[in-house]
Amino acid sequence: MICFKKYLGLLTIILIFLAALPLVSCKKQEAAQQKTIELWTLQLTGFSKYINSIIKDYEAQNSNINIKWIDVPFSEGEKRALASIMSNNPPDIINLNPNFALTLAGKGGLENLTPSLSKADLDKYIQQAWNACSFNSQIYGVPWYVTTPVTIYNTQILKNAGLTINDYPKNYEELKYYATKIKQSTGKYAFYPNIAEDGKIIKLFNKYNIKILNQNNQAAFNTPKALTILNYWQELYNKSLIPPESINLTHRESLERYLSGQSAFIFTGANFLKIIKENAPKVYANSRLAPQITGSSNKFDFSLMNLVIPLKSKNKKEALDFMLYLTNSKNQLAFSKLAPILPSNINALNDNYFKQIESKDLMNKSRAISANQLKNAIVPIPSIKNKKDLYEVSNIMVQSVLLNQKTPKQALDDCEKEWNKILY
Repeated sequence: MICFKKYLGLLTIILIFLAALPLVSCKKQEAAQQKTIELWTLQLTGFSKYINSIIKDYEAQNSNINIKWIDVPFSEGEKRALASIMSNNPPDIINLNPNFALTLAGKGGLENLTPSLSKADLDKYIQQAWNACSFNSQIYGVPWYVTTPVTIYNTQILKNAGLTINDYPKNYEELKYYATKIKQSTGKYAFYPNIAEDGKIIKLFNKYNIKILNQNNQAAFNTPKALTILNYWQELYNKSLIPPESINLTHRESLERYLSGQSAFIFTGANFLKIIKENAPKVYANSRLAPQITGSSNKFDFSLMNLVIPLKSKNKKEALDFMLYLTNSKNQLAFSKLAPILPSNINALNDNYFKQIESKDLMNKSRAISANQLKNAIVPIPSIKNKKDLYEVSNIMVQSVLLNQKTPKQALDDCEKEWNKILY
């Protein structure tokens, strides 16, 4: 009887163990199916609550996915992205600007997303944003958030020049009139241009529908229209309608001049309104907003941040799924309500939140103006290899024209030659 009880007890233990085996096996299998997606963003620590809430919601809907989020300082973004992509263990998703992203794509470091994106995916974002994420007609990134410059102007300076608070230039031709009127009436400059910074002149050519490269990847901008534009800036400089420091002025310095009440106009992103309000409250009180000035295309510039997948990512399918979730209409709209940015997602962009065009609040009005401009956004300059070097050559072209070291035609010819040397 005692022996029977011992065997019965042993049998019970064995049965319990055998019953538990499927649970253990199931948990091991579940653990094996778990995937960790590593996401790198650029200086978004201030939006931790927002990012973490999206991660939490996504993980709840995808029990086999863990999102590991790492925020990288903006100043280290490109360096760390390049190092990670060259390694054998890169993150699965990296937040970059399209220019640098497409440089990496050109070096074969990023996953081509074109085969994995459906027409339904493509239709959810503004077309120009996809253009900005494309290299050789292939898509290497998913669009995320956008900014587009507006015109901020000081009404007090306009009044002092005999103008009204509703007077502002709509294009570069009108800007010349305002520059003349304000300088003659007040002695001040209408604006401080950073025309010789970061290839600004090439971006301006694009606003005049000047083709930058031809089908053979050679410089195509040496045209009569480009010559007219260089003549325009030389005339402004020679007539002292723009300051001497225009030869090497930066955007930051242009903003500083506006903050100190030295200029009537600043052409910049709406995010700088906060800087003006905090650092120059009197200037802010006199400030009004208008759309970005345009070239002959009548289209508007914009800047974009996107998300890319390194070629060596081990979780490409899951990474793309999360990228599309992070940038969906709901999540982009929520982000736009936390920061002075715009969504690249069309449904989010059409929300009533972006339609307060008549608002007296500058932030509300800038949001509405900026969103409206995106509906007529310019097709961005195609990604070009060695863009930094090419833009430096174009900066030198502008400087030589302003300083009368070369005629506009000679400078344009020389710039074309130097571009073609770098391109080949």
